[in-house]
Amino acid sequence: MDKKFASRLGFWAAVIVAALGVLYLLLLIYMMVVDGFSYPPSQFVQLGAGIITFLTVQGLVVLFTAIRFVYAGDKTVLGSLGVSFSVLFAGVVSINRFVQFTVIQQSLPDVPADLLRFLPYAEGSVMLSLEVLGWGFFSSMAAIMVAPLFSASKIDKSIRWLFLVYAFVSLLNLIGFVTKTPIPVGPIAWGPILLAICILLAVHFRQVEER
Repeated sequence: MDKKFASRLGFWAAVIVAALGVLYLLLLIYMMVVDGFSYPPSQFVQLGAGIITFLTVQGLVVLFTAIRFVYAGDKTVLGSLGVSFSVLFAGVVSINRFVQFTVIQQSLPDVPADLLRFLPYAEGSVMLSLEVLGWGFFSSMAAIMVAPLFSASKIDKSIRWLFLVYAFVSLLNLIGFVTKTPIPVGPIAWGPILLAICILLAVHFRQVEER
């Protein structure tokens, strides 16, 4: 793939994911102001978050693919592993959200008893488990794989450390979920940290494209 074309693709993927990240943060603010800290969130918040998440994971696959072609250099294996983990991440999260948009939405407002474990935020939810697997494990592994690719400049090092912090916080959330000792820090990684990564990547991709 032509490096400039990959940079252009990466730039727009980063911009789109960043824009979706802003919408996600605005939705969280709306939830806190209107709904308080009630759990599960209102149907409006659940649906809005589901749509944003579904679109975001597709954009992240494009973003990790662009990173692989632009930055991998002699570390192609790390770039390829990053893409592979991002595909696994997108797959499990997309399944969760598509079930939410179809089976669950079509069953509202009275969800049959046999579907309760498929509700996004229900007790013992199968779908929530898939969501945490995707964001907590697969996206963390993708971030860990590509982090070493960024080391040349000051902005590179900022991106590298943000990827590592993202992975650490996401894995911390995963560990809390698995051990039933909730550590609700995931939204910090998937919200502001991911937004910061995408903004820096957009700037970096644009610099590469203009060389």
